[in-house]
Amino acid sequence: MDYTALENDFECACQDVITTLKSSYKTSYSAGGAAKLEAFLNLIKTEFDTAEAKFIDTNKLTGNTEALKRVRDIAKKHAKTCLEYYARVQ
Repeated sequence: MDYTALENDFECACQDVITTLKSSYKTSYSAGGAAKLEAFLNLIKTEFDTAEAKFIDTNKLTGNTEALKRVRDIAKKHAKTCLEYYARVQ
């Protein structure tokens, strides 16, 4: 299996999630105070978990330990970056 191509494909999927999250933040969460921010931070985790699960299912990766590790690492990296960024936004 070509893990580089797999990683690149999932990076694209994660960028789509980031684009969607940016839009959601601007339209629904940016002026909502602490409660809205908390809800948005939970949304970040949910969105990356969903993207990861869909990608794994679509690409039939369930039995491929190395592919699963790579996909999960990428999802975790992007989710962490988003959480850190938005947690600082006031």
